[in-house]
Parts: sequence; structure tokens; C-alpha cells
Amino acid sequence: MTPPSPAFSLVETADGTVVGAPSEGVVVHFAQQDWSGLVQRIAQAMALRQTRAGRTVVLVPYAQLMDAGRRAWAQTHPNGFPPRFESTRNWASSLQPFLPGPTDLSMDMARDSLVAAAFIDRVAAGRLDASLRSVLVARLVEAARQLAPLAAAVPPGQRLVWADARREALAQVSVPALHWEALLVSLALAWVSTSSYATDVLWGPWAEPGAVADTLLVLQGFQQDPLATALAAHWGERAAVLAWQDSHAPLHASDMLRWHACGDSEDEAQRAAACILAHANAGRVPVALVANDRLLTRRVSAMLQSAGVSVRDETGWKLSTTRAAAQLMSLLRAADGRARMDDVLDLLKQTDAWPEAQVVALEQLAREVQVSQWRSAVESPRLAPALPAGLAAVLADLQPARPLVRWLQDLAAALMAVGLWVPLTNDAAGQQLVAALRLGEGAAQELEEITDTLASPRAESALSSRGGHTGTRLSLSAFTAWVREVLEGGSFMPSSSGSAVVVVLPMAQLLGRRFAATVVPGCDENHLNPSPEPPGQWSAAQREALGLPAREVLAQSAAQAWQTTLAQAQLDVLWRTQERGEALLPSAWVQALLPLAAGAQTCGATDPRHERALQAQPQQAPAPSAGDVLPESLSASTYQDLRDCPYRFFALRQLRLVDAAELEVEPDQRDMGNWLHAVLRAFHEQRGDARPGTAADRAELDRLGEAMAETMGLNAGEGGAGFLPYQAVWPALRDGYLDWLTGFEATEGRAGPRFEQAEAALTAHAGVWTLYGKLDRIDQQDSPEGAIPFVIDYKTESRPKTLERVKEPFEDTQLAFYAALLPSENLRAAYLSITDKRGDSAKDAATVLVEQPDVLMAREQLVAGLAHDMARVAAGQAMPALGEGRVCDFCAARGLCRKDFWSMGL
Repeated sequence: MTPPSPAFSLVETADGTVVGAPSEGVVVHFAQQDWSGLVQRIAQAMALRQTRAGRTVVLVPYAQLMDAGRRAWAQTHPNGFPPRFESTRNWASSLQPFLPGPTDLSMDMARDSLVAAAFIDRVAAGRLDASLRSVLVARLVEAARQLAPLAAAVPPGQRLVWADARREALAQVSVPALHWEALLVSLALAWVSTSSYATDVLWGPWAEPGAVADTLLVLQGFQQDPLATALAAHWGERAAVLAWQDSHAPLHASDMLRWHACGDSEDEAQRAAACILAHANAGRVPVALVANDRLLTRRVSAMLQSAGVSVRDETGWKLSTTRAAAQLMSLLRAADGRARMDDVLDLLKQTDAWPEAQVVALEQLAREVQVSQWRSAVESPRLAPALPAGLAAVLADLQPARPLVRWLQDLAAALMAVGLWVPLTNDAAGQQLVAALRLGEGAAQELEEITDTLASPRAESALSSRGGHTGTRLSLSAFTAWVREVLEGGSFMPSSSGSAVVVVLPMAQLLGRRFAATVVPGCDENHLNPSPEPPGQWSAAQREALGLPAREVLAQSAAQAWQTTLAQAQLDVLWRTQERGEALLPSAWVQALLPLAAGAQTCGATDPRHERALQAQPQQAPAPSAGDVLPESLSASTYQDLRDCPYRFFALRQLRLVDAAELEVEPDQRDMGNWLHAVLRAFHEQRGDARPGTAADRAELDRLGEAMAETMGLNAGEGGAGFLPYQAVWPALRDGYLDWLTGFEATEGRAGPRFEQAEAALTAHAGVWTLYGKLDRIDQQDSPEGAIPFVIDYKTESRPKTLERVKEPFEDTQLAFYAALLPSENLRAAYLSITDKRGDSAKDAATVLVEQPDVLMAREQLVAGLAHDMARVAAGQAMPALGEGRVCDFCAARGLCRKDFWSMGL
């Protein structure tokens, strides 16, 4: 199913509204009806007060309605001056510019977090750890921001009295508050009551009745605006509060209401995008996209933009989720002293300061060497020469602690050094990020002035140990946490020029707006709750005492917004029926309307996506041939691949395709085996024919085990926790091996095998083919014919798997192949099964020798079979995918042979 491509034209009307091509019928939009009635009531209110339009200020619920109000007035009053349609913030900024004081609540997280931290440290010095302090700072900023609208609605000279009254009301609340919660409420009230606000000018002489206007009219939205209501009371008889809708003219649901029950979130996003494109193709633009679910809305916006549709987002999203923030944070993560190699590679891939080929080569080398920590890479003789020039120095310079202002200056310099500064400053989100963090030249001085004002002898002593302000030395982790808080608290509002086909907005801002069509995804029980959760950590009693809107008020406002949504001319309502495998119901509002929607285009609305019929095309099992691409030599595992599955041999040995090694993985059974091999090799090479005794052998094995684990890097990362399970079974492995060794090897007065060589690299020939291998251990066994080799291969796998290997001599490739590498006519070969198993019988011992008695016969058969098989490969014989069972379960070439697809079609 694919969305229809856009094929529409835009037309701009005389009032500046962009709409699609005109339809045949003329329908008056309900928003026009609202404004028509509002304009009439505004004119009546002015006439009642004998005020001219030019001397009237009309306060609208939000800024986007200012232009809508002016256009509506112009349609009915084309001559003369119109009233001033303003929001409270816009009216205040037109009267006087505002610059917050050092300790004022500014709604700027960079400033507010510093002030909040200083407040917390002053009242709780010495009683907080770093994690609790961080939580309290964030909670204090959140609480203050929720109380700020209430404080701004009180004249500046009366705010301290207002705060005292709120404290008294809180003291009478029956619900007990915990210590830290009570502290936060007290600090938040003190902060907001002593702060100045941008709208304070509306309480001053410049906005007094008769100064710039003679009448103030307040248009109330879905929820009462405390400041606008307080200003209306302040103006007395010269003001009036007008309800948006006439209570005698209720809204009616649209006759073009379509319901879409979707599968999952991706299906919902695709269908929402298709609905919008269908409206646009029919000339119904602009289209409102209601942002109930921000993640879903961003997905829909991405689909629309990829289809060439212009989108204006009026909701924005967190600055921390932008690509610019990801680039910045990649630098800070890479600079951490515990940075992983992945963190540094992530940084390198986000900048073009170094050639891409160099970055790719570095990554390949790091995977080959298995270096997961950046500090290890800097010290590695193999990796250090491949590191980008200057990178290590830039990252090292960011590790020492320093004051905040110095941090910001050095961070900007580091961004320039790694080539990220220009991309950030050329990106809209990057520009907002630079401004929010004060990374521009001289911008950080603003934060220094704030903390200089906050500084005091008592505060200084408290802050010095916590990194609370710009004069204190902040560690890299503390600075990174501060950056993260600022980015989480900031919003990125993408700029848009010209007219947009799609406007993304909250449901509440459909009020008074005119859209040709509206699409509302996310109408499920999780994202469209009829009783929304009140913001913040307040209890119901605290909200009432503070004057914050109760849950019932918020629910009533949400219901009014839903009713306005239902009255849209063309409306598509979408919800998903499941999320992450869990069933999901539509919102209670949707459920209430579904049975009553028989008169509208309802459930089962036609999916606007184009349907395509796809024919099943099962894949056939591959059978390539490549006689001219042969391996230079063969190992036991190489020939085992050919015997297991010819296609596997083709992909992994002839084409030499390999999985990219992981940079950072926890030690696994393979690492355990390699470690044990290295320990036993070092042990026997040092010990030779000496027999110092079990106690000395045990001590030496323990010493070698620790040394080898350190050398192989198994103790790196999180204190070596990943290797702890294998270290826990080491005593059982060690003691079991020594018990077996005591009864196996030759001693004074007893014949037996003697250690000769470990990790022996040998080569041999089978016809024209070269064989090579590395044998774990070769002993020499005395016999009447003289000394004969005894090949031993260590196995840490399960005991039954090892026993299965020797059941069929001709199926066991490894020991027969190792035997072929030795020129001796007579030899022995066995697997040494080393486990932590404990049992009473000999076969249940921790270490057991599993010998292949028919190894000489198996060797002859293997050499002949190998020469024959390789001759067929060289002749161009097809290499079909024949693997079965365990061979396919863990095959690296399974994604190439496509067995999961062709096996069903055969």
C-alpha cells in the first residue's frame, strides 16, 4: 500500500489564506461562523463603551489567532482602523523589550537550571548526593514554570502577599507532603513571586486604561488564561470577557467524518499521510495535522516531506532529539575517559574533517584487533598510527574539570577542531542549539553574570564541592549532564517561509482556525485521554491550594477541543488497534461516537492508499560455481565447510566474505576457550618435564590465568564483570585438569606421553593442495617402534558433543586433518574434554581424554576425499546449498543463500 503522490495546485485568496482549487459548492466553514459572531459581539462591546476600534485591544488565546482576527474584522469592516488583536506576550513585547534579571525565572533552561541549583544548594548544603540534587533541580524548574503563569497574573507589588497566601493554603492541606516535596514548593513559590516577567509591563503605566487603549476585550479559549482574566478585572468597566462560542449555538459534528481503524503505528502513519495527500490532490488545503502523538506525527511529517509536501510545524519538538544535538553529544561522549571505540567512531562518522577512507580503515582495524576502549586504542601500537591526526589531543583536552564559561568556550573550539561547528551553524536546529548553550563568541558571559549575582560566602562553600555555578570547576560528566538538561528543556521550532500545505498543531489550537481538511491520528486510549493527567507532581489538594487547574477543568477543556475538532469540515480520525503486540482500544470519545455515526462516512472508511498486488516469487536454492576462485590453502575448518555445505564454502572461503567483528562484546564461550588454550600453552612450555607437584602446578596455573586474562583484555569494561562467570568455574577446570594430568603424563618410574610442543603451526600437501593448521598440543608417546606423536586438541564444549565427534571416524574432519599434517606413519590423536563437570566415575570426571582409535584410516580417507572434492571445485562443479540442522542454525552465509525463503517454495 503506497500513499498517492501529490498532484495539486495552490491558490491564495484575497485575505491571504491558501486554499486548493475551488470546489463546485460553496460551504461556509464553521470557523468563519465563529469569527462572524465574535466580530459582531466585539463591535457591540465597543459600542456599549463608546470606544473606537483603533482604541480597542482584543486579547486572543494564542498568537496564531491574531492574523485570523484581523482578517475576520476586515471582511465585515473594510474601512477604518481595526482593533488591535494581540496575545498578552505580543502586546507586552510591543510596549517594552524585556531582559530577565539574574535570578528571574526566564523559561530558559540554561539560566533556570543554574538558578535552581543555587537555590537548592543554599537550603540543602551537605545533605544531597549528586543524583538527588540533579532530580531536585529539574523538579524545581518544572514546579516554578507551572506556577509562573499564576504569579504573572498578579501585579508585581502584590506577589509576595500572593505567595504568603498560597503557603498558608498549603499548610492547611490535609494530605501530608514529604520533606523534599515541601521544600520544592516553598522554593518555587519564592522564586516565582520574586521574579519579573515579560508581561509585567501590562501592569504598568504604559498599559494603563486610556494610555494605549480605552477598552480591553478578552476572548477566552478552551481554558481560562489567568493573566488575561486578571487584566480584565484590573481594567474594570472598560474591559469585557467574551466567550468564544455562543452558548445558544452548539457545535455539530461534521457530515464528512471518516473513521480509520489501523493496525500498528506504522500502518497508522502511512494511512494518515495518505489521507493528507488525498485531501491535497482534491484541492482541500491547507490541511491540519493534529499532534496527539508526537512520535507518530514526526513520522507522518517525514513521509509528507519525502513526497514533496510543505509542512509547517507549530508544535516543535525537543532540541535534544535533533541531529544537531546528536552531533554535539557524540563529541562529549567521545571525550569521556571511559569512551568506547564505538563512541569515537560515531563522532568521526558525523564529521568530514577526516577522509572517509581513513575512518573506514580505522574501524576495520579496530574490529580486527578487537579494541573496544578508546584509551586502549590510543595506547595500541597497531591502532595508534591509524588514528586521525589531532583527534586524541582534542578529546584529551576536554577531560579536565573547568568552570562552566571555560567549558562553553572550549566546547566551541573543540567543535571547530573536529569540523562540526560549520554544519551546526548552517543548520536551523544547530543555530538554536548554539544559542541555547551560549556557544557563540561572548555569549557565555551572560551565565557568568548570573552566578556572580548568586554567589555568596555560604553559597560558595556549598557550590564548590558540587559544581553548581560557572565559577566552580565542573567535571566532564557534570558538564555533559548540564548540556543534556538544557537540550531537554529547549524546543526546536522549524522555521517555514511562505504558505504550507500541511500545518501541524495541537488539538486546542484548532479553535478559530480555518482548514479545508483535518487529519487526527493517535486517537487511541493512550494518546487521547478524555481525562488528561495534570502536569507536575502536585496532589489534587495542592493544585487547589495553589490555584492550578484541577483535573476536571483540564478534562472539560479537552472535551471542548474535541468538540471543535469534530466540527471540522473534512475530518479523518485514526487510531491503532495494537501496539507492541498489545491490543489497543480507541479513545473513549471515539467509542462514544462510533455507534452514532451512521449518517456520516464512518468505520470502514476507504483506505486512501493505492493497493498493489504482489505475486509470490519463491527463491530457488542457489548453486553457483567458481572454479577460478580457489583458496590458497586449506585448514580443517575450511574443508569442514565444504563437507557441511558447498555453498557455505563458496561464500566464506572462495568469496572470502566474513562477518564484521563486534567492537564491544561480553566474553563468551569462544573467549573462554582461547583463554584456556593460552594458559595451558604457557603452563606446559614453562613446566616442560619438571614435576613440581600439584600445589605448585595449581599456583602457577592461577598466576598464568590472571596474566592471560589481563593480556587478552578480558578484564576490561565494567571491572571485568563479563568474565566473572568463567573465572567462577576456573577452580573446577584447573583441579580437574591437574587430576587428569597426574595420571596421564610420564613420570619417573612410569611410562607415558611427554609434552613436546603447543600451538604447533604445520603444513602438508594432499596432491596439489596445501594443508595448514595449528595444533593445540603435540606429545611424544614411547612405543616399541620408538616415539610416536600424540596429537591432543582441547575442547571446552559439552561432553556429549565431544563424544559425538569420534563415533563415526570418517565424519570427524578435525583429528584426521591434523593427522594428515604430520609425516609420521604411526600416531595417536584425541580430544581432551575440559569441563567443570563433577562425578564419581572416570567417564564423569571434569577432564576426559576422548581418543579417535581409527585416526590412521580416517587420515587416508580424508586426504583422498579432499583431493577429489577440490578437483571438482576447480573444474567448475556447482556449489549447491545443502546444509541442514545445526550447520544452518549458526551459518554466517544463511542470509546469502536465502534458505528461509527458498525452503518454503520448494
